[in-house]
Amino acid sequence: MNTGTESPNRKEIFKGLAVGAGGHALGASFIHPEEVLGQSNLEEVQMDPLWSNPTSGLIFWSVSYLKEVYDNKGREQYLEYFKKNSQLRAAASKRNADRLGFTGSDVKSAVEIIPAMLIILYGPKQKYEMVETTAEKARLKCLNCELWNHVQATKITDDLCSVHSQYWWDGFVKAMNPKMTSNLVKAKPWGDSVCEWLIELQT
Repeated sequence: MNTGTESPNRKEIFKGLAVGAGGHALGASFIHPEEVLGQSNLEEVQMDPLWSNPTSGLIFWSVSYLKEVYDNKGREQYLEYFKKNSQLRAAASKRNADRLGFTGSDVKSAVEIIPAMLIILYGPKQKYEMVETTAEKARLKCLNCELWNHVQATKITDDLCSVHSQYWWDGFVKAMNPKMTSNLVKAKPWGDSVCEWLIELQT
């Protein structure tokens, strides 16, 4: 009989944390569906305070993992790797959104669904603001990002975020509608006060 302990690998840790965060959020969606699905005004999602536990764990692990990859690969390889990887993860996130009932194919839907999915992952302190919104064009700001806050708290100066913010968002909107694009136009790692995306429906 094996009496030793085994350490889970990174993939298992990530999966466990993501399932935990999603479980809290999904459970709350049945208890307070109007608060989870009513994202048109991007109000803070009111959920069980325990929700912060798995999300903070996921954020801690994510930043640690990204920093390790950055240090091992160097900036150029890091960027190339996550340009592809972030788009694949975005497609998987879109499938999760579908399972939660977050569906749509226009710009208005995108600026409601994407923040909702990120709030589920990063917790209720994550805050977004729509700057302008039509069916063809929208600007969306992130006013508070828990991932960025953790990067700052751990005094990491490398830009671990912007490549994901560009390619994950663009991959997500393209999974919604191949004619949509998302471009990161402002980013805190670039010295801006907020991160901001321009989402457009190409004609």
